[in-house]
Amino acid sequence: MSHRRGTFEVVEGDLERFIEFDREASWPFVSEEAKRTMSYEEYSRRHRELVERLYASNLENKIFLAVDEGGRVVGAAWVGLKLDSVDYVPVGYLYDLEVAQHARGSGIGTALLAAVEEYCRSRGVARLALSTPVSNLAALRWYLKRGFRVARVYLEKML
Repeated sequence: MSHRRGTFEVVEGDLERFIEFDREASWPFVSEEAKRTMSYEEYSRRHRELVERLYASNLENKIFLAVDEGGRVVGAAWVGLKLDSVDYVPVGYLYDLEVAQHARGSGIGTALLAAVEEYCRSRGVARLALSTPVSNLAALRWYLKRGFRVARVYLEKML
């Protein structure tokens, strides 16, 4: 599968390239408190371990990469298919959809989301879910604009 738009192309990706891109894209979101107690090397090891465990826990996975004309990854999306724990129907879970800071606003995120949705439909999946921090207002607006709705609330308590 390949979608070309402007100066990037959305292609099927592999786990290793996804981990490399996501590791760099996610580091700025790690809290300052965590960065004080964890080196970048430790973060990298934990990041890989977490992604590999989550990847192994799904029924299926698909990774899409947006690559520029030079072959550099400028965006990535990872969707895992799992069974809904209430309805017992397959659901797509969007673990990540990220675009490099310098490439935002160029349609990459929209193209990646379209590829994810097309893949889910081709697998008979009728629902796509994700979570994002409530503090990430830009992401919330972006997803709502593309047809997502708030369906569940995730609560946490510091212990």
